[in-house]
Amino acid sequence: MELREWEAAAVDPAEGPPTVDEWTAVDSPRPSRLAGEHAVAYRTSFADPREGAGRALLELHGLSPRGRVWLNDEFRGTHDTPFTPFRTVFDPAPENELLVECRAPENRFDDAGEASPANEPTIPGVRRASVEPTPENVVTDLTIRHYATDDGTGVNAIVTVDAGTDLQNRITLSLRRTGTDGMSALSQVGVTADAGERVTVRGQLTVRDPDRWHPHGFGAQDRYVVDAALGGSERTATTGFRTVESSADGMVVNGTRVPIRGWCSRSATPETVERALAANATLVRPVGAVPPPAFYDAADEAGLLVLQDVPLAPGEFDVERPRRVARTLGGTYGHHPSLAGFGVRDDAASFESATDESDRYALRATGSGDPAATASAAAAALPDDVPAFVLPGFDAGPDEVTTANAWVLDGFAGADDPLDAGAQTRYVVPGTGAGAAARARRALESLRQSGRPIVTALSPAASEHAVDAVETAFEPVKAFLDESTRGATRVVVVNDTPEPVGGNLAWTAADADGTLSVEISPLSWDAVGEIDVPADARAVELSLSIGGRDVITTVKR
Repeated sequence: MELREWEAAAVDPAEGPPTVDEWTAVDSPRPSRLAGEHAVAYRTSFADPREGAGRALLELHGLSPRGRVWLNDEFRGTHDTPFTPFRTVFDPAPENELLVECRAPENRFDDAGEASPANEPTIPGVRRASVEPTPENVVTDLTIRHYATDDGTGVNAIVTVDAGTDLQNRITLSLRRTGTDGMSALSQVGVTADAGERVTVRGQLTVRDPDRWHPHGFGAQDRYVVDAALGGSERTATTGFRTVESSADGMVVNGTRVPIRGWCSRSATPETVERALAANATLVRPVGAVPPPAFYDAADEAGLLVLQDVPLAPGEFDVERPRRVARTLGGTYGHHPSLAGFGVRDDAASFESATDESDRYALRATGSGDPAATASAAAAALPDDVPAFVLPGFDAGPDEVTTANAWVLDGFAGADDPLDAGAQTRYVVPGTGAGAAARARRALESLRQSGRPIVTALSPAASEHAVDAVETAFEPVKAFLDESTRGATRVVVVNDTPEPVGGNLAWTAADADGTLSVEISPLSWDAVGEIDVPADARAVELSLSIGGRDVITTVKR
């Protein structure tokens, strides 16, 4: 059952339970009126949730960093990772009192599930609290880690059990493909514990030839359910088998290069995934946020890759903290096949500004020095099952432009060392209206035409034109004009799909027009012909007919 009736008070942090002079009723354990407080205490009471034997499980989701929990005057522990739930199993009384002290995050990237805007104070609190009846012996956690050997591919299941009685039993582990009843793998692992003890055991499930999870447009999103059962208690996790690597050509999934068209977002919800998919993105990056599990579930189902930021305060680049945070992130979200990389922010990466046009800035990363080297070392310390990248903060750029009212577009040229941030180009396009969206679209198209394997866009929060602009620029198969040479203008077609494409391309410019034949190999680009554009033409329209649909590109001159 959800715990909904709370009282709260601002308190001074202390070693023991918080001292409160006067409690005030609040509608949730994260009320806006307590924003900016250094520490807040919350309390609530609830009846015994059981109807018979067994114990009870308390779960606190989104508990602020350094949160401390007391239950019926007994200290139950401190929790320091807000993107994982706090869980404790207990013997409930007829009436129970829960007391939680929440402290403000040390930085805005340390909050639960989202990054607060820099100018808004955080609210120490809890996002959701619940109490449920459980058996005496309960599985409280299941962590999945993949492995591959010559004998097959599979998962290591790390199972945590809270024993209410002396325990000597076996945990049943199973693996089945989603949507089916048949088991792909089955095993058991022994567990022994004394009453009141928490123990962790490890088991293994091997599949010789699993169906792979693929990014959208590159195959099916096959997934598997892992189940750990002990008596009447069980936990499940859904996972998928895939490999992810980074190279000079970009990102490689299951041995196939996947062109990265990235949607960067300040939000991290299933709706964010829907918007990214609608915008023809292949990757989504929640900026400075650790998303809730529902976000990753949606990305798994949609076949979108996720670049996970490692939440760090600007300037905090000691190696141990990102290693610890990433280890926790990997344990919490590593079973999601959509997790394709970690990003470590490098505040030392500055940009030299050169105004290419009156309506946009072109920037070149120039970061170097000790902070940049430390950020690279931190990225190198992250788990090696997915790539890690050093990423400049989005606030890097001209002083007169902020990400609140501008588009920020990145193009990574790729490097032999994926930690190298020096091959990055950034466009900043001021404005939130239709005109700025059109300029951002053209800038994105320029980045794609240049052959950058990783291109991303962060649109202004207030823009109503973001999805349409990015969708047009991110069409998987798209025609461009190559005006880099004198004389007739070449028409180039980019094919980001794993299949060859063929069709026709019609073009018009002022009173001139024509048709070109298109045949492009998978994951490549090629010139399909030349056109003579009249000198007085203000625009060239390219209409590419592929697979029964027309993709139109308008190039203004």
